[in-house]
Amino acid sequence: MATDTGRRRWLGAALLSALAPWPATAAPRGTQSWVAAWSESTGHHIGVLQQAEGSGDWSVVARTQVPTRAHGLLALPNGDVLAVARRPGDWLMRWRPPTLGRKAAPGPTKADITWTTAHRSFNGHACLLPDGRHLLLTETDTASGDGLGEGRMTVRALDRPAIVLADWPTGGRDPHQLLVSPDGRHVWVANGGLASQPERGRTRLDSLPMDASLVAIDLGSGAQTQRWCAEDPWLSLRHLAWHAPSATLGIAVQAEHTDPAQRMAAPVLALLQPLKAGASLRCVDAGQPMAGYGGDLCATPEGFAVSSPRAGRLGRWDAQGQWLGAWDLDAVCAVGPTGTAVLAAGARQQIAWHALQARPATRPLPITPDNHWIPLP
Repeated sequence: MATDTGRRRWLGAALLSALAPWPATAAPRGTQSWVAAWSESTGHHIGVLQQAEGSGDWSVVARTQVPTRAHGLLALPNGDVLAVARRPGDWLMRWRPPTLGRKAAPGPTKADITWTTAHRSFNGHACLLPDGRHLLLTETDTASGDGLGEGRMTVRALDRPAIVLADWPTGGRDPHQLLVSPDGRHVWVANGGLASQPERGRTRLDSLPMDASLVAIDLGSGAQTQRWCAEDPWLSLRHLAWHAPSATLGIAVQAEHTDPAQRMAAPVLALLQPLKAGASLRCVDAGQPMAGYGGDLCATPEGFAVSSPRAGRLGRWDAQGQWLGAWDLDAVCAVGPTGTAVLAAGARQQIAWHALQARPATRPLPITPDNHWIPLP
């Protein structure tokens, strides 16, 4: 968590950075824009990367500095970007990139930061409610849960994110990503289940059991209507993606076994059909080693793609959990879908895999994206 001194130092650095702002750049026809977070010698950043259709070259066309490492990114309907600090985090930022050829929309013209309050930390992810006016964020109440922190979900107005309109328990520790159900009536929350203490940051308390689960929460009342758990209690549920054709939820899994061999052999993907009565959460096997670490995932036309930066591999499954193969890429983590392809980013390299291609296309990147990146509409 940032101290007041740390915040002042960051604000000073950000002010110096703002003295030489990145100009608004018209997007050439045929380009695609993605938002990513990254770190370099000058600090932590979020920004817009563009790939020109003709050359395939990527470039950073806009950036802004953030206080600490960013994690989850969310593209808002008016072209703004919301970034949430890596857990345990104490800030979220709304940023308006240069128009990049898009029509400008009313809204903030600079980066606006909302800081957490005492005994609260942000847990890295936010999502937008179907009304387009409210946010959901996963958080931890660090003063509850017998000193280990209690998972919470807050509802906040998009235009006034410092004001909490509702504050509900998530039914587990260490909540991470959340996703609104297709009918807009529930939100699914992945409780990672790790036990830690606020003063120790991300250090896990190995002496305590995991508390991982996927919980459905009614958006009208905050009531927990369903709860699913993996059979293996050492699996942490982290990231979510929805495969609409099969009505299947994909969950990226990270193994927390104390035995290194068990951890390396653990699955990285779990599947659930939450709209089906009596559905159970099941983990699926990989045909190649994935080091027990699912970093990010996205839905594909066939099913799901999961990255493992520890294995340097992007694995692919169909919607029923059948292994389809993998591509190798050093430190691959951030992965996202386009209309026709899956784009995955690793150590200053990107691969784009199309369903009809025998092999993916590889291109250099000017930076190494952090955990996630998202297409900018």
